[in-house]
Amino acid sequence: MASSSTGSSFHSSALAAHGTGEEGVHSSPVAYRVRPLEYEPPVYCHCKRKAPRWISWSSDNPGRRYYTCMRRRDGGCTFWEWHDGVTRCEWLKELLIDMRDKIWALRRENLHLTDSIADTRAELDQMLFQGRQVEQALRLKLAEKDAELAALGERLRRFDKERVVLRITILTCICVCVGMLIRTL
Repeated sequence: MASSSTGSSFHSSALAAHGTGEEGVHSSPVAYRVRPLEYEPPVYCHCKRKAPRWISWSSDNPGRRYYTCMRRRDGGCTFWEWHDGVTRCEWLKELLIDMRDKIWALRRENLHLTDSIADTRAELDQMLFQGRQVEQALRLKLAEKDAELAALGERLRRFDKERVVLRITILTCICVCVGMLIRTL
């Protein structure tokens, strides 16, 4: 196990993505089978704390495990040490890199699709809101038209009554005039 203060895993894609908004996309492509602090025998950093064991996913050392100070980014010590030896099988190294890249591409696609679904849901919610507003406006117009129709219906009934009264009045006048004519003759 060689000790080094400049681990190539520190330049891994997982850390290179830091600050790009793709931390979840470029994190470890597989779940840790053993959590970073659940290993034996313990390895201690210069701070006298148990160093977590991580997996490098850099292109130079894919799948290779290493130890580093838990507080390295927050002012801890510079402890850094490989757990595994150098991978000598280039085919296996290329396979791990290809699988890592495929997983990261699928995560990016999933993130894009999730964002697209969220955008579509927002558009759908907006369309539903606008549809409800149009429906409410149409219901108000319909209520107004129903009120106008009821008023016109009432007015028509009143005119029909007035027409009947007018006919009776005209008929009565005609009868009176005819009766007066007959008397004068």
